Amino acid sequence: EMRRINRILALMAILAIVLPLAAACRAPVTEAPPTEAPTEAPTEAPTEEAEVELGKVVIGTNAEYPPFEYVDEEGNIVGFDVELMQAIAEEAGFECEFVNTRWDGIFVALASAEFDAVISAATITAEREEMVDFSDPYFNAGQRIAVRADETEIQGPEDLAGKKVGVQLGTTGDIWLTDNTDAEVVRYDENTLAFQALANGDVDAAVADGPTVVDIIKANPEMNLKVLEGVYTEEQYGIAVNPERQDLLEAINRGLAAVKASGKYDEIYEKYFGTEG
Repeated sequence: EMRRINRILALMAILAIVLPLAAACRAPVTEAPPTEAPTEAPTEAPTEEAEVELGKVVIGTNAEYPPFEYVDEEGNIVGFDVELMQAIAEEAGFECEFVNTRWDGIFVALASAEFDAVISAATITAEREEMVDFSDPYFNAGQRIAVRADETEIQGPEDLAGKKVGVQLGTTGDIWLTDNTDAEVVRYDENTLAFQALANGDVDAAVADGPTVVDIIKANPEMNLKVLEGVYTEEQYGIAVNPERQDLLEAINRGLAAVKASGKYDEIYEKYFGTEG
């Protein structure tokens, strides 16, 4: 009887030593997988989400400014700016949705997040930079003066004194005329209306960005207009971005650099402006 008790006690003592050792040996096997699994999942998920987030970008534009942006016969918004933005989006990995909107108040609308960005032959100015951010410059433009083909008096800005000059409201052409000439400035909601007024004899001259002046005159020979030789300002166009969208601004600058480096920019430029820059 005593020997049986001693055997039981001895067996219990052995089990007390062996069982903890066995548990210690098994512990790493059961706990190792959980420590590895959580470390990879959180790092991958945000990266994928960030790419998807950029997704569709809403772009505001005033499609009344050929050849940069205008509505074609089928009702599509087209032009140099539109094709450039699409090429940038392709490089940067997002989609564009273009919204045709009035020029007057376009930057206020952007700052209020009605759009994510604006591409609309928009000159980079200090005043506009107080409301929105701009991409790197993508086009060098300056103001030019258009007159009727039989006009002989008006040869430059100094001859605009006392003359009626048409311009689109709120553009850099409007600002330049107001600050640098003694013209009677007549403002229109759309750029093309200023040139129609010139052709009709309602104004004596019209002012707009050089490439647009040349394009309107070439596309509308029946207007019987001509452009004066001078270029009166030095201006850089930029893509305006809502200040809260620094992720989009960086993506646009990346895409723009890639489009220029690949030669795609030159291809789009030549399509709309020819080889003369």
